[in-house]
Amino acid sequence: MADARWEHDPDERAGNRDRIMALHSVAAPVNRPVEVWSNLRSRPLFGAATALAARLIQMGSTLALVPILLSHLGSEQFAVWLAASSLMGAFAFIDLGIGSNLVNHIAVSKGVSASARTYVSNAFVVLSLFSLASATVVCLTFFSSGTENGFIHFRGAGTWSAFFVTCLTLCIVAPLSLIWKIRLGLGETAIQSLWDAFASLGIFCAIIVSLWFNAGIVAVVASFCAVPLLVHCLNGAQLFRRYPDLKPSLSLASAGKLAAVLKSGSPFLLVNAISAISFSFDSVLALHLLDAEQAARFGVAQKMAIAVQTLLSIGLTPFWPQFRAATAEQNARSAGGILISAFALALLIAGSVSMMIVLFGDDVTRLWTRGAISLPNDLIVGVAIWIPVFAVNAVLTSLMSVPSLLPVQVKLASLSGVCCFLAKVILAGAWGGSGLFWGNSFGLFAFLILPAFFVIARDLLRMKQAKGRSR
Repeated sequence: MADARWEHDPDERAGNRDRIMALHSVAAPVNRPVEVWSNLRSRPLFGAATALAARLIQMGSTLALVPILLSHLGSEQFAVWLAASSLMGAFAFIDLGIGSNLVNHIAVSKGVSASARTYVSNAFVVLSLFSLASATVVCLTFFSSGTENGFIHFRGAGTWSAFFVTCLTLCIVAPLSLIWKIRLGLGETAIQSLWDAFASLGIFCAIIVSLWFNAGIVAVVASFCAVPLLVHCLNGAQLFRRYPDLKPSLSLASAGKLAAVLKSGSPFLLVNAISAISFSFDSVLALHLLDAEQAARFGVAQKMAIAVQTLLSIGLTPFWPQFRAATAEQNARSAGGILISAFALALLIAGSVSMMIVLFGDDVTRLWTRGAISLPNDLIVGVAIWIPVFAVNAVLTSLMSVPSLLPVQVKLASLSGVCCFLAKVILAGAWGGSGLFWGNSFGLFAFLILPAFFVIARDLLRMKQAKGRSR
């Protein structure tokens, strides 16, 4: 009778079925390591930590290569390698600002929308055309000279070929630079950092092999350039195998969309250009405003500051797509938490480094330059103040890269760039090298940091009020 009653009772039958399903779901095995890794890599702090670790590996391998290359190549060819490797620093500008806008697209769509794939396809086409055009110009420029002596400043065996390889690599890497931006938009900074660390170790090994066989400066530079290209290709193959919906397709590109992609990247390109002009050429400005001894001291102090600035910029990058996704969802609480985390990380790094510079800056400089250069106290204080100011600026400018705040960022970057330049010219005449650091600090704090802080705070308040009204 009980069996018959159960058989004709649909509610009880459904309840038993649900309980059986629940038991099976509980008994199902859970892959905890994969789940933990997936949760970790989506966190911006973890991404920032892995990015900093990858950068430290890169810096460590570069520092280890310096004495090795100097002893094998000699001072002249070593200077050629330094110049060629510095040219690769243009990698940040080689995507014409398109990659930065791509980060915003993918961060909002989570990489699964049709519009994200369309933008990826158009971005790849635009940068491939740019790569082809620029590579043609480079080849015509170098081959039209006929010989190395055609370049007045590029003398020495293999110098011409070394710079040709470097410039050609910069052209080829343009479309491949989008791989990193896609990873960033997807919140996979930790995975990208592993690829970066792999590339740094690969470069180190390739250069050691070139030196072992006495292959010369061209092979050394080619090793430095070719390994990242290979790593980018492997990284891209793994990325598009995992996310086939993001794989670029020529059928999705059109002339009108290509123009729109170029236009969307122009604000980011403008901001990057203003930043480079405002701060990257301070050593050149120092040569015109200071005497030789002061310019040399400032140059050494600036090298220290640039190393910290690079670490800060890389460490803060993972917060950008997270902030973009939070603002797109009008989630003021999440956006505020990301902002606080970014500030905490930036000030922790900057504060620690500034304290070390105040305590040991002169000793480290003397050891580094073998006693040739000593930093005066006013220059040390200027660097120690500039680094936290740059850290706060890096947080605000990174998080202001979202579409709603980008026009304001362009205006503030232009205004602060002009003010920084004027302040540096005025203060350098009165305070020497430290005046250049104080000019940058004053210009950024007064004309970018303070206005940007109020702009972001106002937007977060509006989001919070809009969400309250919707409830």
